[in-house]
Amino acid sequence: MTGRRTTIRTATCVTAAVGMAMGAIAGSGAASAAPPKALRVDQVPNVGVTVDKNGLSGGFAANLAATATSADATRLRILPVGDACARTLGQTRVAITWRNERTNRTDDVVFPTCTAGRPSSGAEIRAGHGRISFTTTIIGRADRAFTVTPGVGWFIH
Repeated sequence: MTGRRTTIRTATCVTAAVGMAMGAIAGSGAASAAPPKALRVDQVPNVGVTVDKNGLSGGFAANLAATATSADATRLRILPVGDACARTLGQTRVAITWRNERTNRTDDVVFPTCTAGRPSSGAEIRAGHGRISFTTTIIGRADRAFTVTPGVGWFIH
């Protein structure tokens, strides 16, 4: 009988320990911030050409990606189609003008289009909640704009 009682006590202790651990995990999860959430972006992509010392060297298309990082903050990135970061957009910057259509708040942000041959991490804006409309422009070295058609669109945060 002693062996049986020990088994029951051991099982009870294990069950209690698991319950406490689950409670601690659940409790700590509630205190942590929500993970970043990709936002749907309706847009016409930024389209342009690149120029080198010999003249016209190529073309590109680039979409805006938006991720909600907190209750009122959004991270904006430019995602060039194909291998444009490695080939033609490595030394360019992107300028984004945005406007919260609910609050009418507006601002601009400029950041590198690409870093080390890949899309850059972009920039975080504090646009708040609502429908955010935007325009994107790719800017080349020496402030030569390569954009033929600016990117335009909106997302909801």
